[in-house]
Amino acid sequence: MPFDPRGKRVAVIGMARSGIGAAKLIHRLGGRALISDLKPASMLESALEELRDAGVEVETGGHARTAEETFDLIVLSPGVVPAENLVRIWHERHTPVWSELELAARVFAGRWIGVTGSNGKTTTVHLIAAMLQQAGLNAVMAGNVGMAWSGLLPAAEGTVFVVEVSSFQLEHALGLRPAVAVLLNLFENHLDRHGTMEVYAELKARLFRNQSEGDYAVFNGDDDWARRIARGFHGRVVFFGAGPDCDFRLETDHLACCRGGESEVLLPLGEFPLRGRHNALNALAAAAAAHSFGVELPAIRRALRAARPVEHRIEYVTSREGIAYFNDSKSTNMVATMTALDAFDGDVILMFGGRPKKESFAPLAGRFGRPIKKLIVFGEAVSKVMSELPVGLPVETAGDIAGALALARAAARKGDTILLSPGCTSFDQFNNFEERGRVFKSLVNAS
Repeated sequence: MPFDPRGKRVAVIGMARSGIGAAKLIHRLGGRALISDLKPASMLESALEELRDAGVEVETGGHARTAEETFDLIVLSPGVVPAENLVRIWHERHTPVWSELELAARVFAGRWIGVTGSNGKTTTVHLIAAMLQQAGLNAVMAGNVGMAWSGLLPAAEGTVFVVEVSSFQLEHALGLRPAVAVLLNLFENHLDRHGTMEVYAELKARLFRNQSEGDYAVFNGDDDWARRIARGFHGRVVFFGAGPDCDFRLETDHLACCRGGESEVLLPLGEFPLRGRHNALNALAAAAAAHSFGVELPAIRRALRAARPVEHRIEYVTSREGIAYFNDSKSTNMVATMTALDAFDGDVILMFGGRPKKESFAPLAGRFGRPIKKLIVFGEAVSKVMSELPVGLPVETAGDIAGALALARAAARKGDTILLSPGCTSFDQFNNFEERGRVFKSLVNAS
């Protein structure tokens, strides 16, 4: 049965996009919501106005009320790590703690598709939604892709949600059961929060934990961690990748559907508009998910042919004086940057930087000469990059993204590519990677 909050008192922690969506959903469905944030009211003016207009109680400057008052449920926003004393109090009161994702999944009674992994989630979610729409379904994207899922509920009958799921959202999500769940890949990521790869992998595996034999579990057959997670779950397993046992397979010059013992050309690679091998794998993952959901191959082909790059994912910006500019601001880890570099054949001036995660930048050294012609480092990453790369490489540093772009332009020649692929989070100088990418595009187009 779907979760019914009528008559219940719910505390929502965190006044960002997910928290606001959760609090308003509780209120819309007849519950009583208090939303609480550590920030002072002066930093939350637009959110407070929206919440008060919706009739939601608010608390700013701390979470005292969530400790002092009794609630039937606590809902955490993805970015929130609650203080240990709060967790202890909730535990002693036997108050359940859910993520916003868990809340939305328990409210929504229909079938949905969940997509997780270290890289490629947003592109894959867009592709799956397009495939479902080509088949005439009312497919709506939600989660990390943009709109909080709870902010889109309740939904019209027949709506199918395609949800981008992060490891943060899975920390307090134990009851999920998507009709189709997808694991794209698993690399070292967010270990500053999760600690170890084993913990990170266990969180990703939660998306599959409650599936039954009527559900589908789509895994990257080329990824050792994904193969490991694929063992022991009840959903029907579908593999994508380049391996011979993959149901959706990357061949030399085409994408293939190999289900049912026969191989059928899904699409020649020359007809797929997105750059790079990684996007070919994203396409196969999307095709596997959509086909498992019941979409026929012709609709999948139409969606693949019509695909366009998602903003901030190796997004073409413009060309000036024979120099191409690409925005890959979504790259917040080393694997994403290395993957972006693989998408280019010619010389690249790489703009790299931001707030580093706990991963080594040393692998960049092996990419100089081809494709990296020069590396421009900016933001908090400067000292770490300079300490981890060998002396003598063509590296320059800048304080911010504007200075980095100026240095990149000075170094670029006709035929080169200037690529913003930061490999770091944006939080040293921006609110999020979207703001970073838009500032970059604005700077490029301003001159």
